[in-house]
Amino acid sequence: MHPELFTIPFIDWPVKSYGAMLTLGFLTGVWLSMKRAERLKADPDVILNIGFICLICGVIGARIFYVAHYWESSFAHQPNPLMAALNCTSGGLEYYGGLIGAIVGAVVYMAIAKVSIRMYLDILAPAAAWGLAFGRMGCLLNGCCWGGLCVDPHGHEVVPWGISFPHGSAAHVRQWENRQLTLPAELIVSVPNNVVSFPIAQSTIDAPLERREGPIVRLRNLEQSISDLEAVGADPERIESLKKRLKIATEMAESKRRDYLPLYLAMQYPSREDPSRTITATELSELAQKYRSKLVHPAQVYGIINAFLLSWVLLELLYRRRRHGVVFAALCLIYPVTRIILEYVRVDNPHDSVGLTISQAFSVGIFLFGLLLILWLRRMPLRSPRAIPFVPPSDDEKE
Repeated sequence: MHPELFTIPFIDWPVKSYGAMLTLGFLTGVWLSMKRAERLKADPDVILNIGFICLICGVIGARIFYVAHYWESSFAHQPNPLMAALNCTSGGLEYYGGLIGAIVGAVVYMAIAKVSIRMYLDILAPAAAWGLAFGRMGCLLNGCCWGGLCVDPHGHEVVPWGISFPHGSAAHVRQWENRQLTLPAELIVSVPNNVVSFPIAQSTIDAPLERREGPIVRLRNLEQSISDLEAVGADPERIESLKKRLKIATEMAESKRRDYLPLYLAMQYPSREDPSRTITATELSELAQKYRSKLVHPAQVYGIINAFLLSWVLLELLYRRRRHGVVFAALCLIYPVTRIILEYVRVDNPHDSVGLTISQAFSVGIFLFGLLLILWLRRMPLRSPRAIPFVPPSDDEKE
């Protein structure tokens, strides 16, 4: 589990693994689709345009789907629910919302551009599954979408490929909440004004000193500089300039204090090695490493394998199809079935939709849509009337 791939030097800006994997999946998916378009005598520029429309509409749809699903538990009671809903930096996207948003945006664009909707949806269908595979890689690195326990009540492995997540990860916290594991008091914190206690995250404990203390140290240095300049009667404009910087520095320092407050609270406990002093971050880290989650099914890996296999099946169908639209219809029929099965392996989503998870409920709806689409395609011509072979412009025409 690596929620952050790396930190950009000098600006201390962490690059999130989930976002990086989504970007990689999107870019490679669009590039591969453009190559397939050239092979099938379709316009690769149309694919490129659709790709960027799908990116925007997909992110919007994925976020709306997530916020609507978790509104009551994660957003309704926030100080500013709207801003919390708009903040995507900490994650919170759902594939079905993204898929539906991307399809709607793509269809609207293709209708306006008067190109073959059936043909281009067929070309893009394998890329949708391809992108999903990279999304699941992001889930694995981020630690979300985890599977159920793969150990029996006696602690014996049910399968040999179970994986364990770090202390304070989503899977670990859920197991602690379900009383499937216990933790020492030092690793459980309760933030003031928050009645809920929770295990402190390993990533919070292991954060570099510069990241958590740097903004606070810079704020103190800036305050001292202003105080010194005022004492010697320095140029008022220079002092005013520093005071403007002081406001930004104060906000950054307060943000870091809030982010790492659980760690500061945990560091008030006596040290196990020397009770005469408080515990250090290093000691907390060593302790936390002994209390990882129990082994769970690598549901993300199952999802990666499923998505790559689906992409391959759709690609083979794309080059062998006789009727336009069947590849997209196959995506609507196959993926919902596999998603329903995978949802039974995962334990991160509640069964709050008629005894199903929200993704299973949508899977049923999309599967039925796929059946209707197949019936409708049987009444349509084999080839879309708008599927006119694309002829690249000559060099003279480009000029």
